[in-house]
Amino acid sequence: MSSEEMLYAKGSKIWIPHAEQVWESATLEESYRKGAALLKVQTESGALKDIKVKPDGSDLPPLRNPAILVGQNDLTTLSYLHEPGVLYNLRVRFCERQIIYTYCGIILVAFNPYADLPLYGPNIIRAYRGHAMGELEPHIFALAEEAYTKLERENCNLSIIVSGESGAGKTVSAKYAMRYFAAVGGSESETQVERKVLASSPIMEAFGNAKTTRNDNSSRFGKFTKLLFRNHMGVMYLQGATMHTYLLEKSRVVYQAQGERNYHIFYQLCAARAKYPELVLEHQDKYQFLNMGGASDIERISDADQFNETVQAMTVLGFSIQQIADIVKILAGILHLGNIEVSKKYKDGNEEEDTEACEIFQNNMHLQVTADLLRINADDLRRWLLMRKIESVNEYVLIPNNIEMAMAARDALAKHIYAKLFQYIVGVLNKSLNNGSKQCSFIGVLDIYGFETFEVNSFEQFCINYANEKLQQQFNQHVFKLEQEEYLKEGITWTMIDFYDNQPCIDLIETRLGVLDLLDEECRMPKGSDESWAGKLIDKCIKFPHFEKPRFGTTSFFIKHFSDTVEYDVNGFLEKNRDTVSKELTSVMAQSNMSLCKQVMILEEVDTLSTDANKNTSTLGGRVVISANRKQQLNETRRRVVPSKQHKKTVGSQFQESLASLISTLHATTPHYVRCIKPNDEKIAFKWETTKIIQQLRACGVLETVRISAAGFPSRWLYPDFYMRYQLLAYRNQIDKSDMKQSCRNIVLKWIQDEDKYRFGNTQIFFRAGQVAYLEQVRANLRKKYITIVQSVVRRFIKRRRYLKLQAIISGVQRHARGYLARARAQKMREVRAALILSKYARGWLCRRRYLRLCHSVAGIQQYARGMLARTRFFAMRDYYRAVQIQRFVRGVLARRAYQKRRRSIIICQAAVRRFLARRQFKRMKAEAKTISHMENKYMGLENKIISMQQRIDELNRDNSNLKHKTSEISVLKMKLEMKKNLEFEFKNIKAACLDKDKLIEALNKQLESERDEKMQLLEENGHSQEDWCSQKQMWCMENEELRRQVDSMIEMAKNSEGNQKEREERLLAEIDNKELNEAYQRAIKDKEVIENENYSLKEELSRMQQHHNGLSSFGMRHARSASNASSQNDEDIGYGSAKNTLDINRPPDLINKSDSFFDSTSIVVKLRSILEEEKQKHKYLQEQYVKLASRNKPTEDSFRVSELEVENEKLRSDYDQLRTSIKHGVEINELNAQHAALQEEVRRRREECIQLKAVLLQQSQTLRSFDPANDSGNVNELMEAFQSQKLVNRQLESELKAITEEHNSKLVEMTQAIERLNLEKGDLQEVLFKSIDEFDQANVDTLKQNDRYLRLELKKAITQYLLVQEELKLANAKLSAYRQDGGKLENKLEEEMIRNKVANNSTDVGANVAKQKSQNPLGLMKFHNSDLDKILQRLLSNLQPRTVVGLLPGFPAYLIFMCIRYTDLTNSEDDVRELLSKFVMQIKKMHRTPHPIENRVIWLVNSITLLNLLKQYGDVEEYVKFNTEKQNQQQLKNFNLFEYRRVILDLIVNLYQALVMQIQGLLDPKIVPAILNNDEIQRTRHPHGMRNRNMDATSSPEHGNIPAWKQLIGQLEHFYKQFQHFGLDAVYAEQIFSQLLYFVCAVALNCLMLRGDICMWETGMIIRYNLGCIEDWVRDKKMSNDVLSPLAPLNQVSQLLQSRKSEEDVQTICDLCTSLNTAQVLKVMKSYKLDDYESEITNVFLDKLTQKLNARQMAKSDEFTMDQKFIHPFKVLFKYSDIKLEEIELPSHLNLDEFLTKI
Repeated sequence: MSSEEMLYAKGSKIWIPHAEQVWESATLEESYRKGAALLKVQTESGALKDIKVKPDGSDLPPLRNPAILVGQNDLTTLSYLHEPGVLYNLRVRFCERQIIYTYCGIILVAFNPYADLPLYGPNIIRAYRGHAMGELEPHIFALAEEAYTKLERENCNLSIIVSGESGAGKTVSAKYAMRYFAAVGGSESETQVERKVLASSPIMEAFGNAKTTRNDNSSRFGKFTKLLFRNHMGVMYLQGATMHTYLLEKSRVVYQAQGERNYHIFYQLCAARAKYPELVLEHQDKYQFLNMGGASDIERISDADQFNETVQAMTVLGFSIQQIADIVKILAGILHLGNIEVSKKYKDGNEEEDTEACEIFQNNMHLQVTADLLRINADDLRRWLLMRKIESVNEYVLIPNNIEMAMAARDALAKHIYAKLFQYIVGVLNKSLNNGSKQCSFIGVLDIYGFETFEVNSFEQFCINYANEKLQQQFNQHVFKLEQEEYLKEGITWTMIDFYDNQPCIDLIETRLGVLDLLDEECRMPKGSDESWAGKLIDKCIKFPHFEKPRFGTTSFFIKHFSDTVEYDVNGFLEKNRDTVSKELTSVMAQSNMSLCKQVMILEEVDTLSTDANKNTSTLGGRVVISANRKQQLNETRRRVVPSKQHKKTVGSQFQESLASLISTLHATTPHYVRCIKPNDEKIAFKWETTKIIQQLRACGVLETVRISAAGFPSRWLYPDFYMRYQLLAYRNQIDKSDMKQSCRNIVLKWIQDEDKYRFGNTQIFFRAGQVAYLEQVRANLRKKYITIVQSVVRRFIKRRRYLKLQAIISGVQRHARGYLARARAQKMREVRAALILSKYARGWLCRRRYLRLCHSVAGIQQYARGMLARTRFFAMRDYYRAVQIQRFVRGVLARRAYQKRRRSIIICQAAVRRFLARRQFKRMKAEAKTISHMENKYMGLENKIISMQQRIDELNRDNSNLKHKTSEISVLKMKLEMKKNLEFEFKNIKAACLDKDKLIEALNKQLESERDEKMQLLEENGHSQEDWCSQKQMWCMENEELRRQVDSMIEMAKNSEGNQKEREERLLAEIDNKELNEAYQRAIKDKEVIENENYSLKEELSRMQQHHNGLSSFGMRHARSASNASSQNDEDIGYGSAKNTLDINRPPDLINKSDSFFDSTSIVVKLRSILEEEKQKHKYLQEQYVKLASRNKPTEDSFRVSELEVENEKLRSDYDQLRTSIKHGVEINELNAQHAALQEEVRRRREECIQLKAVLLQQSQTLRSFDPANDSGNVNELMEAFQSQKLVNRQLESELKAITEEHNSKLVEMTQAIERLNLEKGDLQEVLFKSIDEFDQANVDTLKQNDRYLRLELKKAITQYLLVQEELKLANAKLSAYRQDGGKLENKLEEEMIRNKVANNSTDVGANVAKQKSQNPLGLMKFHNSDLDKILQRLLSNLQPRTVVGLLPGFPAYLIFMCIRYTDLTNSEDDVRELLSKFVMQIKKMHRTPHPIENRVIWLVNSITLLNLLKQYGDVEEYVKFNTEKQNQQQLKNFNLFEYRRVILDLIVNLYQALVMQIQGLLDPKIVPAILNNDEIQRTRHPHGMRNRNMDATSSPEHGNIPAWKQLIGQLEHFYKQFQHFGLDAVYAEQIFSQLLYFVCAVALNCLMLRGDICMWETGMIIRYNLGCIEDWVRDKKMSNDVLSPLAPLNQVSQLLQSRKSEEDVQTICDLCTSLNTAQVLKVMKSYKLDDYESEITNVFLDKLTQKLNARQMAKSDEFTMDQKFIHPFKVLFKYSDIKLEEIELPSHLNLDEFLTKI
């Protein structure tokens, strides 16, 4: 049997031609025999047909591919590569599986679904990133990833060529490709680049796209976008982009066919006209350029929203607001230009129409608006629309335009303006997208029109088809090159493949005397026309085989393109090729006052791509290449600038040059092809029109690719895949597992005898078309044969087993029947025999029973009779014995009672005598104790101290009085000084007057001497007058001396009165102080006597207790409070130093229990005083003990009094200073208030010092522990009584200090009043003194000089006294500061001593809580300096190694940081705690933002959680502190509320968790897919046909002994689990992390499964179930909760879905099964499911029912079939109580923190 006969056997499926469906499937009714002329077939519709075939079988109908090859990802992997096979494969994928992408070799075929599909989200981009082309389902992202990977790997230029007819989705495909490049090539430093690249699409769509009858968003220009990349550290980053456009359809600006629209931007502008009232726009239907097509709106599209998006994109790309406004004005001007009406013109003087001219009215509104918007002269515009200028030899001639010519000029101007505006916008976009820096490589995306053929084809269709011819030629060459490279790489022999070469067609168009050359020549002719050009074409081009002339007429011509023969209508070719516009109109536009309009109009048409190519090729490696034709290029550039008509290029020549530069650019790159297919013209989703689709497949080169592939070896199998698939076809002895290549060779040689049908390559086997189908048929036949054998054996086994079972059943029934009958006969015989035996034994039994009853009755009577007699004898003997015992006990009781009564009487007598002796002895000892000598002996040292303190107080009082006296003197001296200054000033005035008078006297004496001779007669009269003057002068001198004596006496009296007043005040103060001190001393003496008496008695009792300690234990006495104890408890006790405040309130419960037991022991001592009096001989020993104890207590009392006196001294000095300043400034009332506040502060400070002194007293009390344990209670009682006495003394001193303060304040008020009176008296004296001086103007100069000397002397004395007082004041201030410094040092020393003593005696200190809680220094602190914070955090964070942390307490660094926080809380340093926490947070943030090992992230996640829990536990919040111990409650933070920092640390924990999870996910990502979707035994069958296997290892074999992938994944999870355990991460947090990781595992595996339809089969479900079971077993072994496995539910359900039955009856079962999968995911799996050979087909009815059931579920609707791999579940931080004691934490030496941290 030949291979044809085997393939065309009965039942085989073939393809037959069909008039409407192109191809129809049919089934052979009879097997084909060689030489047969007919084939009987039955079509799918059931019709029977006879198909004629040639006898040699060369025209046999094409066979259908096997079911396993239906729906393949790559068309070239089909076994039968022919047109119906390709068409059917695409139909199955598009219609049934709704997959729009399919590979065809290097081509990506993309169907326009006319529906929104969830195929382009961020999850899909991430899924395709890093996967080679062919690993996942076909996609535009896979093609883009292939290009980007090649760019990264080889650093070369690439291109993606997107083609297809209008409406096929070219623009969308190019846009998604650029989106992918922008997403994967984005850089953090240039985030605006990606935005600009993506924002360019809305602009180009608005200005270059329009609605056509085939597409609502059709690109009416060609676009080549170059995405520029630069290489940075081996990674390609998107740097910029450039855009090159081709052949904008300018005619659409002025004309649109029915059902089409103009460019989108015009409609968008009209929809947004309210924003621009200055444009004077109306509805779009009002404009001539917009209402031609009658389709002004697009369904589901808002032009207003689109306009906002366009403006926003222009803003992103650098258009200024002014530029946008000018562009809008130009667009509006174009619309108004189209509405300028051209009317008929009539000749002058009559109504005859002038056919050679036309008219535009000057008042035309649109003319004026156009001129205003474009800022041009309206008259010039009107003139040149109505006229045209023709150049002659020496002059210009103006010729009027008719209506048609005027309208043509208007339309040409509108097209010209829009084309220039479009060119300007593209230039601005390029400038914005390209920053000018040097790029490394680029990826070009070509979005160009596909092959077009309409009923009427014009110049645009000619250019488009010409471009497609050039691109098809480049495509054919590239495909052939790839095939050649593949064969050479595999090392197989090959022959030249005959493929279609369209070079003759290209030569027809572009060679000399070709179509374009003749067109340009005709355009240069003055009277050239379309008809003349058509005639020349027929004459010159008829020789070309691809040119045909029409049968009728000469207005059209035919060109045989590679896809179809197209008829072109020559009308309009010349005009469109010339693209002429009036130069006068362009000059009018160029003279516009709008800068943008002028700039647009002077733009030159430059081929940007060729310019860019020259720019790139002229610099190689940074060097300038000197070109020989550089001068020529410059000349061409200069010529290009000249705007002459003869040098202007036609549209055809420009397009030819641009196309040539584009092809050269594509040849310099590695191209990738996308062919977009339009499935129907009605734009209905997933509707299949076979005729239209087959036409596009032929036109876009898909079928040509298939033909080229079919001409060679299209089917290619890797050796492992071929072996695993077809090992069934060879015998066992032909299989060698160690040499898989030879095994495959044996299989092929056995079944394919023709050597030309296959080739053995290095890694693959190459087959001719149909050979794989043949092997599949052979495999199916063998499987059918083997299955038949297996079925026969199984049926025989089943029948035989049934026969044996029936035989065994029949034998068993017979056996049981015979046994039943035999047993029945035997039973009857046994019953007869048994009846005889029963009757025999029944008679014997009755006789025996009667006999036994009689014997039993006789024996019973005898038994009871004997028992009664024995009991009677027993009762008599028992009564006798009891009587004897009662008598014995009664006699004993009477004897003991008499003895005890006598003994009690004797004891009472002894006790009375002893009580009498004890009382007498006690009274005598008490009298002795009260004697003065006794007290002097006891308190000699204390009296001396008190006396010395009293003397010191007296001295201080004297100093105080002296200072007060000096203060008053200072004020007086100040006043005297002022008075003397006034006197000195007046003395100077008097002296000046005296000098004047002396001069006058001298003048008079001279006059007297000169006139002495003349006036001698007057001497006598002068002598009399002189005597009178002397007498008067003597009288004045006497009066002056009397006044001076009075002033001196008054001054003395004032001084004496002031001194007496001060002396009286000092005496009164001294008397009051002495009196109060004496009274306080007497009270203290009395209290001391009481305390000493009680101490004395207690010491005696203590000594007796030591002697009779054993005897005391036998007595059970109850507690009774002693008198001293009761008094101390009943007194009013308040304040900081009180016993109630320190002993009861702040005492912990355990210490309260201890104190209760202590008072129980003291009560026993008090009750046993009568017994302890017998031990008087121990009195002397205890007296010595007491003396020692008193000597130990003296330093405490002395220090207490010294501190009290220092405080008093400091207070008096401050009062003195304040008093002095108050007297100076006169603010007595304010100072009194200030002194009152100071006294309150002093009382508080004294209380603090009392607390410290009491702490010292407690410290000394610890020294008494050298006594025996039995003495502890007594010693403590003594210390407590001493403390009570000291407390009473302190209270007395406080009350005395308060009384003295009040007395001092009252005296201060009196003194201020007296000073005011003295000031008034002083003022009066000064007035008197000044008056007396004024009266003595004529006094003697000597007297005045004496007065001046006296005043100066007094002033000197006052200044000297003032200086002395100032020096004393300075000395007093210096002493005060020294006292303060000493006091601070003593306080620090006292604190350190207390801390050391507390640490040393923490376990047994009963009175540890005597001091106030605030002054305590709790344990568990780490002391540090603020300057060392950086070093501490560096060693705790940066330098901490994981191996070091393993040996520490979990969260140990967090405990250290919290202990440092507690230290700052103790010192109340807010700045330190803020700096500590801020630096900690910043350091952790820095760590989680930079790359770090996972161990470090785990460590600081644990420590951050621990620190947060510690801040909660010790943060004084009831919710968290309820589990704390009493010690932990004492260690709460007192001064700070760190609630805000808790929130910051919580955010930090979440960030650490996210960074940790993302890093772990990055490590797990490459292991997930092999571990979940593959299995070691069958993973080599994973890529049979649809995958390209570019990254698969061809040398793998079934025996390759690697570790299974699922074990590697579990091993990685185990590694992380151990790390979490080693570093102390709680199980609740570890479970959250593993739950997130399993979600990531599910998302990655599910997304890969959704994007790989070749593995959606039953076998994959079994593999997933097995691999997930291993992971679940591992989770259960670790005893994690079941919630950890819940994220795997979608993957589990997918595995069950793959293994479930898929019939209509199972729809409800599938819905119940897929509770975690949405509708899109279930349908994606069902539509991608790959059927096995013997599985039933999934019908459309089943899918429809399943879709309805799934949509009816109560679940959120979603079209996404992928899971979000970047989603991270929120991290829940729970509070966990820590029972670790802070005081027990020690600082390890290996952390090197000893020099920075000190434990307290």
